[in-house]
Amino acid sequence: MDIAIDTDLFPKLRDAVRAHWAPVFFEPISGSYERFVVGVAVFNSDGFHLEWANQLARLKCFYGEDAVGAVQAIEIAGEYLRDDLAQRGPEAISKPDPAVSGIAFGIVSEVEGVSLAAIGSSWMTALSSLYIEPLNENAVSKVAAGLSAAGQGAGDRLPFLVCDYVKDRREGFAGFFSADLREGRQKRMKGTSHKVIIDFSGSKLVANFGTLKAGSLTGSVNLIKRRLWDLKVERDREPGSNFTRQHEMILQRPSEDDPQVTDKQQANLEEAFKELEHQADQEELRLRALGTVQQIGEHILKAEAA
Repeated sequence: MDIAIDTDLFPKLRDAVRAHWAPVFFEPISGSYERFVVGVAVFNSDGFHLEWANQLARLKCFYGEDAVGAVQAIEIAGEYLRDDLAQRGPEAISKPDPAVSGIAFGIVSEVEGVSLAAIGSSWMTALSSLYIEPLNENAVSKVAAGLSAAGQGAGDRLPFLVCDYVKDRREGFAGFFSADLREGRQKRMKGTSHKVIIDFSGSKLVANFGTLKAGSLTGSVNLIKRRLWDLKVERDREPGSNFTRQHEMILQRPSEDDPQVTDKQQANLEEAFKELEHQADQEELRLRALGTVQQIGEHILKAEAA
């Protein structure tokens, strides 16, 4: 007996988004079958979203200290792919031009979901052991990799506080800070593409600011790494081979005797700081940790007055 099935009886997504998606692979050994899923690119005629691995530290289980190079290669590939998608759209997948070797793309497939970001997160959760889905998609900034975006824009109030401190104490220094900080625009990172963000660009010092948060360490580390990358790009734009300005990533880090931070959290903070310091050294940048907004502000004032 033939049974007629009416497709209208099945539930459908409201305001569904149709798009294409493709996995992004990292192949650590050339010519080997070994590979990791490090990203999912989702795109349609309206735009794109790149969901990237947010648990790259797990590679240490495979490669130990040698994982540092692999992690940096994957991060560089992600930054470059975002820019490439923004400029070339789907051709960045169909005619790939990766920034590093070992990056490959899977088959492009058609998919439907509530949003490009939701599609990317869903597939990364299903495919990658180097990814953890954020707990609350609506309250988490995907670009900041897990940092709370409610009322905090890019997830960190520190740059705004430093800007206010310096402006109040030195007339004329406001122009050294980015327009977003001067005007108090909290939402500094919009959309899925990424532009270079520099918090402070003075005559002698170029700096970005970030907070190492004991309660959301992974997210804050990822955001700081992005700010380090921005500093490197800005530094490389300096004319000539000798850089005339100091480029620093300035962190606010809880003190060792902070009663709200446990011993385990302190150990994790120390490990994270060493990882960030290693990355900064490789890029020939300065990573500086200070305890308060006042100390950071005074450092800026002294550096510009030197």
